[in-house]
Amino acid sequence: MDLGRTRNVHIVGIGGAGMSAIAELLLKSGFSVSGSDLASGEVIDKLRELGAVVWRGHEAEHVGESDVVVYSSAVRPGSNVEIQAAEKLGIPVIKRDEMLGELMRYKVGVCVSGTHGKTSTTAMIATMLLESGQLPTVMIGGVSDYLKGSTVVGKGKYMVIEADEYDRAFLKLTPTIAVVNSLESEHMDTYGTMDNLRDSFAEFANKVPFYGRVICCVDWPEIRSLIPRLNRRYTTFGIEEPADVMATQIEPVEGGVSFTVEAFGERFGGVQLGVPGRHNVLNALAAFSVGLELGLPPEKIIAGLGAYTGMRRRFQTKFKGDDGLLVIDDYAHHPSEVKATVRAARASWKGHRIVAVFQPHLYSRTAEFAVEFGWALSRADAICVTGIFPSRERAEDYPGVTGELVAEAARKAGAKEVSFAPDGEKLLASLRQEAAPDTLILFMGAGDITHLATRFAAMCAGGATATGASDDGAAGA
Repeated sequence: MDLGRTRNVHIVGIGGAGMSAIAELLLKSGFSVSGSDLASGEVIDKLRELGAVVWRGHEAEHVGESDVVVYSSAVRPGSNVEIQAAEKLGIPVIKRDEMLGELMRYKVGVCVSGTHGKTSTTAMIATMLLESGQLPTVMIGGVSDYLKGSTVVGKGKYMVIEADEYDRAFLKLTPTIAVVNSLESEHMDTYGTMDNLRDSFAEFANKVPFYGRVICCVDWPEIRSLIPRLNRRYTTFGIEEPADVMATQIEPVEGGVSFTVEAFGERFGGVQLGVPGRHNVLNALAAFSVGLELGLPPEKIIAGLGAYTGMRRRFQTKFKGDDGLLVIDDYAHHPSEVKATVRAARASWKGHRIVAVFQPHLYSRTAEFAVEFGWALSRADAICVTGIFPSRERAEDYPGVTGELVAEAARKAGAKEVSFAPDGEKLLASLRQEAAPDTLILFMGAGDITHLATRFAAMCAGGATATGASDDGAAGA
């Protein structure tokens, strides 16, 4: 991997899911990496073990002798002292997506986009390739125990990347195969209108070369409307709508799902996933379609999907008791994701009481989707909504927007047991009463609620004093 004379890379916000993956890839490729973040945790500990120098907090002197400074979309460049110091010193300052685009130039890129399902689908494709004897390079915005992290540096020709649409980052990538998993309103702080969001996805899909392929899910109306705008070859997949690659005979099992794939007129039975939900069946169909395009034998594809063990914070089991008590941690932070996750819990654990603990992510998203969140959560038996995780936003810019909006929406949607608990300690105390046999307690959100899930799991296991905080997906800056 050649980046000219660049050897020393400094990363601002190195603990974030996407940034840590770049740091890991650079470290494993022989580069010197430093970085800073406001948070600490397991991800940063691993980067230090790999040789990175990581500071907690941002200081101008951290830039040091860097050849380039990379920052994430979560960082405000105009107010970050490290970026300002680099600019004064004449050190190039670039965004994460530009660095990622450069790293892709040396591989055949498989890029997975979509407003939902990117992380899981990318990991499924990576697992499928590894189980098929390929040696891909992989970069995922999440942590996989199977992959032993979020990054794999392989000697093979393929590079599998999660392509994030936030801040139009995916438009800097150079895919040979572009997967469009899903498409609906999201990141309106970046796009402003659905027309702009559609335009960006169309531009991303059409970036594949003439010999490449777009793989798209036609169960999403917005994707169906996008297809006439494609000027490249494409494969369609879905469950509800007619497609080139479809799933039939879908049967939920505890902790997973089985189904048959019908692809281009052929049937392939015995597909088994170790993760639940129809949304994961769609993710698997995307991976299956990629495998066929790459020329993998169907039996290898099926075996690879069967080896997929899930991602941290994607329906991750944090505690499982002999009496049927389960604690699950999930990254769901959009109404469609919350709906799919609660539905998966219902389907795979019939007879369990479902308790949904939801932390809204971003004031803007909460204001836009409060009613939809209420309906998505209303499928649970009991609901607890926490305070909003602000990420890059400020409360003063969104007066009156709190988690109570979501709680009230759930009540109006017909939910009977709904509470609003902005204080984490009081929430944990109240959840103790829910720790009963045959109960599934489902923590959802993209923020620091994962730490509460870890602590509650420790309480259920008998370690009531454990803090258990780790960076399993909550983004730093």
